[in-house]
Amino acid sequence: MSNITRLLQLLFILSLTVIYGCSTTTSNVHDVMKEVDRSDLSYINIAVTGAEIQTALQDSGRLFELHHRSAEVLNLIQDVVRYYGFNLVDEDEADFVLDIQQALPDGGACVHGMESFRDNFTYSTSVLTLGIVPAKGAHCIVITAGLYTEYVDDSTAIGEFISNTGWVRIYAGVGEIDNYRKTVTKRDEIRALEASAAGLLNLLIEEGAFK
Repeated sequence: MSNITRLLQLLFILSLTVIYGCSTTTSNVHDVMKEVDRSDLSYINIAVTGAEIQTALQDSGRLFELHHRSAEVLNLIQDVVRYYGFNLVDEDEADFVLDIQQALPDGGACVHGMESFRDNFTYSTSVLTLGIVPAKGAHCIVITAGLYTEYVDDSTAIGEFISNTGWVRIYAGVGEIDNYRKTVTKRDEIRALEASAAGLLNLLIEEGAFK
């Protein structure tokens, strides 16, 4: 294959990137899990609920909506809870109930005001795309949940907790950057959701919510 053919192929791939956009993430649930001691979690009976988890954010007329539906998000978070070593049970058997209220993209709010992050972000992106396509933005996946000792009695609420540990970078997507579903892949969303769920559990553990 000639060098000219290779160059044409590369330019074609880059043109598709400009038109349609793409995403990537380094969010990793295993890395987040390493931040806390999980050795004493197996004795904690916990239920994870979420009847209607909010999965979309509307901001200035733009809609940022997950690929995953409410039930899928709940199943994913329950899997992370199991992986942490908690004893996942039904509500009537639980010592604690974690009620998931929101799991949604933040529309880029998590990187506002973080100049060093944006500088590194732009530099790494321009290297990957040979300087042709600049970085455009990022979404943190925000998970909000209430923790209760008895779900039927609001007076036993321990508190509300929020995590935005997981995030997705957006490369290019000219004219499409505001369309979350066209620029963020489902695979990247899963990894970011898992990382944010792990960040939520880390917060609960660090604050002694289960004591």
